[in-house]
Amino acid sequence: MKKLCFITIITFIFHSCSNNGQQSSPSPETTSAKVDSFFPVTSFLKGQMITLDSLPITPLQLTSINGKTDSVWISKDKLKDFYLPFLTPVINETNLTKYFKENSFTDQTLNAITFTYDPIGKLPESIALRHWDVYVHPETGNVTKVYLVKQLKMSGEIVTQQLTWQSNKMAKIATILNKPDGSMSLEKEVALIWDFSEIIR
Repeated sequence: MKKLCFITIITFIFHSCSNNGQQSSPSPETTSAKVDSFFPVTSFLKGQMITLDSLPITPLQLTSINGKTDSVWISKDKLKDFYLPFLTPVINETNLTKYFKENSFTDQTLNAITFTYDPIGKLPESIALRHWDVYVHPETGNVTKVYLVKQLKMSGEIVTQQLTWQSNKMAKIATILNKPDGSMSLEKEVALIWDFSEIIR
């Protein structure tokens, strides 16, 4: 009888411990990580180009090299050559979240909420993108400007390209040569203007 009671108690304790262990294990819902979501920059740029293509205007292209600026009215069928390099890699809500992190702050001087994106660690060689910013008007919620930085190898040299896109106004690409001594020099700047109501800075 004592032996039977002892076996019953041991079985009860073992069963209780097993249940407790099952209850303490976290459910899939509690272990699932929060998924970051970035602003879809590529879709925004494509939308801007569609809007520009629909306007009854001819954009003005300004090219500055070594302090000399040339201007030309550019046909819309040539606009693709201007913005195409910045459509890759695609920046959508989730595809670059494992490579970049997002930070945000309110910039009083620009009257904008700024979202900045920087690499988490070393980037794969296939990704030339190095940084980008998205500026949002705090009252309207509209994107006012996008800024992207890419680093490329051209003719054996390392080149940085910076795109500044002001919504519904103008866009500018600066090409900067990164010299072996660590210094940088502005090689070329190309601006595309389609809103002439304001002075271009």
